[in-house]
Amino acid sequence: MSYQFMADTHTHSDSSPDGIDPPTSLCERAVKRGLVAIAITDHCEMNSFYQDHYDRSLRQAVFETVKAREVFRGRVKVLVGVEMGQATQNYACAERVAQTPMMDFVLASLHNIRGKQDFYYLDYKKENIKRLLESYFSEMLELVQWGHFDSLAHLTYPLRYIQGVHGIPVDLSPYRDLIDDILQTLASQEKGLEINTSTLDSPLASTMPDLKIIRRFKELGGEIITVGSDAHQSARVGFGIERGMDLAKQAGFTRVAYFEQHKPVFLSLN
Repeated sequence: MSYQFMADTHTHSDSSPDGIDPPTSLCERAVKRGLVAIAITDHCEMNSFYQDHYDRSLRQAVFETVKAREVFRGRVKVLVGVEMGQATQNYACAERVAQTPMMDFVLASLHNIRGKQDFYYLDYKKENIKRLLESYFSEMLELVQWGHFDSLAHLTYPLRYIQGVHGIPVDLSPYRDLIDDILQTLASQEKGLEINTSTLDSPLASTMPDLKIIRRFKELGGEIITVGSDAHQSARVGFGIERGMDLAKQAGFTRVAYFEQHKPVFLSLN
């Protein structure tokens, strides 16, 4: 379905270690895609904040995004964001990052659990997958209970690699109660759940999370959905946003959101 108003709330510029293009290129693509808003949410990993110089890259990301906002004023709303990874592993640092001046949007994520590498790097022949996922959803619940963010990124991130890349089937039913606790906590705190569209054209062939979990969020009282492409280059800005909005509508939502000054701005799905 085609929508009059669309926003991409998860993108990465060259201020991210794995980003390619500057914010201006991302914004140019957003204009071509007909988006009304784009949030530039560069990586900021709390578990290696100083070791990997995220203190510097965050300042640079904010500076460059604010410049882009002025250049594109009147053409697309440019939002200053951050993807704050592993807040559970350095709460003090995470609280400072969440209070960064001029920040519109904090997207919380968990790329690795305590004592492990990013799920991207793990050797699943040597890992106890059930234990990994139990630990992941438990730490995710801890993250959500902490709550110093606006929306939760790619809730089912490990499936991108376990199931998508390595072809190992995953049954999420053993973690149903944990996932429900995560969703219910998000709902009660009036936080957003992201529909991440980056894996639609990957071997996983699904959003993160999928329709079943999105629908469950609605059943548990969730009201705020953000949709993000997780673009790491300008060509991917806006990828899958319409499909993500379709899924939100199928799940029973009537609107999706972007955040400005940490307040949700809603876009109708009608």
